[in-house]
Amino acid sequence: MKTFVWVITATFCLGCCVTGFGQARYATADTAYVKSVEKALTYLQQSQCQPCLNAYKKAFMIAQKSALSTMRAALCAYQCKQSELAKTYIQQAVNIDYSIAEETWIDYQAAPEFNLVRSSSMKELVREVFAQKDAQLGINPSLKSQLQAIYVTDQQPRSRVDSVMRVYGQNSTQWQHLWQGIHQVDSINLRKVEQLIQQYGYPGKSLVGAKLGNTAWLIIQHSPVAIQEKYLPILQRAADQGEMQKTNMALLIDRIRVYKGQKQLYGTQVKMEANGQKAFDAIEDEKNVNKRRAEVGLGPLEEYAKQFGFEYKPTSN
Repeated sequence: MKTFVWVITATFCLGCCVTGFGQARYATADTAYVKSVEKALTYLQQSQCQPCLNAYKKAFMIAQKSALSTMRAALCAYQCKQSELAKTYIQQAVNIDYSIAEETWIDYQAAPEFNLVRSSSMKELVREVFAQKDAQLGINPSLKSQLQAIYVTDQQPRSRVDSVMRVYGQNSTQWQHLWQGIHQVDSINLRKVEQLIQQYGYPGKSLVGAKLGNTAWLIIQHSPVAIQEKYLPILQRAADQGEMQKTNMALLIDRIRVYKGQKQLYGTQVKMEANGQKAFDAIEDEKNVNKRRAEVGLGPLEEYAKQFGFEYKPTSN
């Protein structure tokens, strides 16, 4: 029997430069910048706020193009009780890339280093800066608040999946209780999202911003396939209109196809064989899959496979 590993996080967090405290890409290849950013990340991980802040200041004298690093500098400043400097860095991060700054703050899996301060007084600094930007963009604050709450309740328990699996295993009571809770939350969130769609249509980028414009899709793709198919036309229109990422549609289309025993179009779905080896589920017209992936903003399948620890070898068509 096959065990499927659904590829969700990689597409939803598209644009994230790092995971946790790792640095995958840098704002500039300047050696001094890279060394300073790496030192800053190390100090942040060790809770050494002043050395962390000093390292970021040194890096930013060379270049300041990373919203993620700037948000992390804000975290260092906050930990050093320099609230005004923290607020300044938050504002700078928003100006560099609001979507990344917002994702860094609210995504429990993409930026876990913020988990300890998301309920602290730093929350008010972030809320103030984000609210100012939202007002400039014409964002619906009430709708955005609702979707952010939905997003957090969706992601919080899922951020524990890997640790529970490592510690207790998939046959444990802890694992079963975790997933029972996740399924209960999914049902509640689906009802909320369906009500929002009835009221607003798809609550996308123009209403709630780029990051949370993907939230309704996220909840729907966590739902039974019948729900996924029901909302597929609405989600497709939203993607075509730029209200959510086209990469999300690729994942959802593939997920529905694989569930129904059909070949996937974009190669977003990975399976684990009985021998423990990972591979892609069967792909339709495989020789042109990278062309289709490029059309929706996905990178080559060869690079995608590496994210999951295996080598992709195209089959001959």
